[in-house]
Formats: sequence, structure tokens, C-alpha cells
Amino acid sequence: MGAVLVTAVVAGLVAALLTPAVSGAAAPRVATATGGTITIAGMGFAKNFADAGVGAAARFQAANENKEVKGYTFDYKEFADDNNDPNTALSEARRLVTQEGVLALVPAVSVVTPSDFLTQQQIPWFGTGYDTSYCTDGSKGFGLSAYGCLIPTNPKKVPGVQWELLKKQLASKGISKPTLALLGTDTTSGKQSVQNSASAAEGVGFDVVYAKGAFPGPPAVVGDYTPYAQALLESNGGKAPDVIYSSIAPTSALGLTGLINSNGYTGTYLSPFYSPILINALKGAYVFVQFAGFEANSPGIKTMNEQIEAFKPGTKPSLTLAAGYFSADMFIQAVKASLKTSKTLTSASVQKAASQMTYQIKGTVGPTQYPASYKLGTQSCSTLYYDADGTAFDIVQPFKCTTKTYPILPKFGS
Repeated sequence: MGAVLVTAVVAGLVAALLTPAVSGAAAPRVATATGGTITIAGMGFAKNFADAGVGAAARFQAANENKEVKGYTFDYKEFADDNNDPNTALSEARRLVTQEGVLALVPAVSVVTPSDFLTQQQIPWFGTGYDTSYCTDGSKGFGLSAYGCLIPTNPKKVPGVQWELLKKQLASKGISKPTLALLGTDTTSGKQSVQNSASAAEGVGFDVVYAKGAFPGPPAVVGDYTPYAQALLESNGGKAPDVIYSSIAPTSALGLTGLINSNGYTGTYLSPFYSPILINALKGAYVFVQFAGFEANSPGIKTMNEQIEAFKPGTKPSLTLAAGYFSADMFIQAVKASLKTSKTLTSASVQKAASQMTYQIKGTVGPTQYPASYKLGTQSCSTLYYDADGTAFDIVQPFKCTTKTYPILPKFGS
């Protein structure tokens, strides 16, 4: 089986690209929903996450049409582009907070979240945990994720449900002890991502033959992929492993895997990039998502598909589209919970409610229990797809959630 894309779990990818959160001095405020209007806006790198805004807008439109929150309507302003730059992210956050008067950032899919500024302003952000700002101690965190904390700092244990599903699938094909090679970036977060993934995979039963944060991180530009391709192809005692998994940027992954495939690699890849534009590129690869998947038959998936189609007919399913939808749905649930205990709807009251609730769409996403999920998602969930011929994603292992975790192994640290 071949593929032209080597990728990591989304959490691993963004971990490799993270930039420390930037603070911004400003007078603290607590935003209040006035006149029956709840103002929100999203933010992220538009080039990669634009359809996250579509998913959120679809969910807010449905909430307004169905009058889900009595006495209030949602006014979704925009999806601000942070250009994957911490200074731009801070500037856009300031504008949304001070000029647009947002109650929260939804969807928040930035990997350079200006968490210091937003926390100071008591503005919560609802996303899917694509940076370290969702991982805090206690119940004070303003970053809320539908999947919980995905990128914990120095964890002792990590979940590995995607590896459990892949191991089961490979075993059904007669590969009982699959070999695995992992490549990450030569950055602190990239190396942590590799260690986390390798530890979980080995705990599940993979034979991890290579796990290194050795690929130059951005903004470095690599022109020759030969050393990295050779290392992966010879990682299994001089031969190629059964599975390759990496947390380098997608553009670099394309070049690297093109070279690997040209050398006759017949193993498979694991990717988190569920997207219609990558169907051909992911031919022969396994793909996993952290929810039930658009092709599943759960009532929650059916409702999501219908609401997105009603908002923007013909929208193609993608991982980021789902991220936006779930972020908005989680925020709506937090608003409802807040109004049960507070007559005034404020950014602080929504954060407080969210920090104590369990987010779930049964059989579709979650459950994610707070405040425990500030440290690590209380359950890890995944669905495994296989792209057999480059034309469609087929579910080969259905949605599964587990509380099981695996110890971090020092031998994979670097």
C-alpha cells in the first residue's frame, strides 16, 4: 500500500508548530450579552481552517432557527485570520474583544492562541485543543476543548485509542506485531509529541523501531529529504517498517513521502487529515478522526450533516468543519448551563459553567468531563478509516472511546 502523505495526529502536528502564547496588556473586562444577542467570532489560520467557521456558523444558525436559547440569538461575526502568527493573533483577538464585543471566541482553532490576553479579559475560547492553551491546572482555564487537553506538558500517561484501532485492523490482515517508525520536528514540542505517540503505540503493542524529533522545525526550509527518508526506510533493522507516522508539516510530508514511495515503500501511513481534497493523496493510508465520522449513522452525525447542508449546501466534510461545529455546540451547551444558575449572561459565567460540565453528543463526540479534562481528556475517542483506492474514506473501525492510558517511556525522550 502506498500514500503520498505522512502525517501525525492533529495534536502532534500543531504541537510541532506551536509558538508560545503572547500576552497583551489591557484593562480587564467581563463581556455581557445585552439586548438578547450573544456575539461571537472565530479565529485561526484561514488557509488551513476556513471551513471551521462554516461548521460553527451552521450550528449557530440552527440554534437561532430552533430557538434553542430562550430570549437570546447568536450573532456570529466572522472567522478572523491569525495568519499562523502570534502577533497577528493578539491583534485580532484585541479587535474582536474591544471593537466587536465578543462574549467568546468560537471556533478557536488557532495554534498561536493569545491566551494571556484572553484570560486577562475573561474571554473564553472554545475549540478542539489544537495548542497547549487548553491544558491548565484546576478549573480556572478559559480554553475549553470538545476533546479536552490534547497536548499536556510533561504528562505521565497518555491515551492511545487510535493505536488500539490500528493495531486491531492490522491484526485482521495478519500483522500481529507491526513495526512503527515516527518522525517529528527538532523542537521541544515536536520531541514531546513523538515521545507521547511512541509511548502510547508501544503500550498498545506496536514495535516502535524509530522515534525521533529530528526534522527541522519551521521556519526552516528543507530542500533535501534524503537523510530522513533513508532513516525511515532503514529503521527496521535495515528495512522498512510496517507503518510510518510523522508530525512534520504537511508540505514537508508531501515531499518526504514522495521520496519514500519512489524508493518502493509498500507499508502504510497513518494520517489525521480527513479531507476530500486529500482522498487521492491518501490512497492506501489509514485516517482517523476523534469523533464518529461524517459517514457514521448516529443521530448526532445525521443532525450535524443536515444543519451544515442547510447552511451551505454542497459543503464537503472535513476534520476542520467538524471542529467548528463541535466548538459551537459545546459553547451553546455552556450558555444553556450558565443561564440555569445566572440571570445575567457574561463571558465569566459561561466559562464557569463550561469548566464544570461534561460535553457530549452521544455516539458522536465525547464525553469530555471538566474540570478533569483541563489536564488530559477524560476519555479518548477515535474512528478509523481506510482509503483503499483514492476515491472514498471507508470506516473500518467504528467510533470507540476509552479511559485507558499508557505510561510515558523515557527511552523515547530526546
